[in-house]
Amino acid sequence: MRSGALFTAVGAFLLLATPVFAFGLTDSDYDYLASQNFEKGSAVLNGLSPKEQARLHAIIIDQTTSGNSAARAKDVSETMATFQDHQHWEETHPGQLWDSPAR
Repeated sequence: MRSGALFTAVGAFLLLATPVFAFGLTDSDYDYLASQNFEKGSAVLNGLSPKEQARLHAIIIDQTTSGNSAARAKDVSETMATFQDHQHWEETHPGQLWDSPAR
């Protein structure tokens, strides 16, 4: 009986914690990004790492800007510009990553 309770507790934890551990962009995120002129198949979106996708998702759903569409758009635009800069740097420095350049 004790292992059943443990199994239930672990299952409940995983069910509740899954959104916290999730990464990537949702269909709603892509819809929002398209409204900001970042299409789903664009080079910058295709080049995002899982960590960058998670960061972008968090900015899109940020509750502090939920009532201020201009602030949200500004945050997303600035973040996308940063990601584009990272990708450009990596293109001009083959084999290196922007956050850990070769020494």
